[in-house]
Amino acid sequence: MEFTREPNRFYFNDDEGRLAGEITFPAIDDGQVWVIEHTFVRDDFGHQGLAAKLTLAVIDAAKAEHKQIQPLCTYAKAFFDKHPEYADLVVTK
Repeated sequence: MEFTREPNRFYFNDDEGRLAGEITFPAIDDGQVWVIEHTFVRDDFGHQGLAAKLTLAVIDAAKAEHKQIQPLCTYAKAFFDKHPEYADLVVTK
């Protein structure tokens, strides 16, 4: 699935153009850290791994842009706990 990127956000819409999922990550520390503050997938798109794919989109972008990530939302915290291979990107404050 392809996601649309806007500043501080990846998202996708359903076939009718309605929001079906998103992840938001405002920047802090002069833009060097992205804070994942919200992950959402609409119920009718659930159980397809889309929240993980949104999180991986942020991870890939953070790697490419040499950013670090602070996971604040419950989903992002759980994702990073389950995937220690991304620990080098994580900042805790």
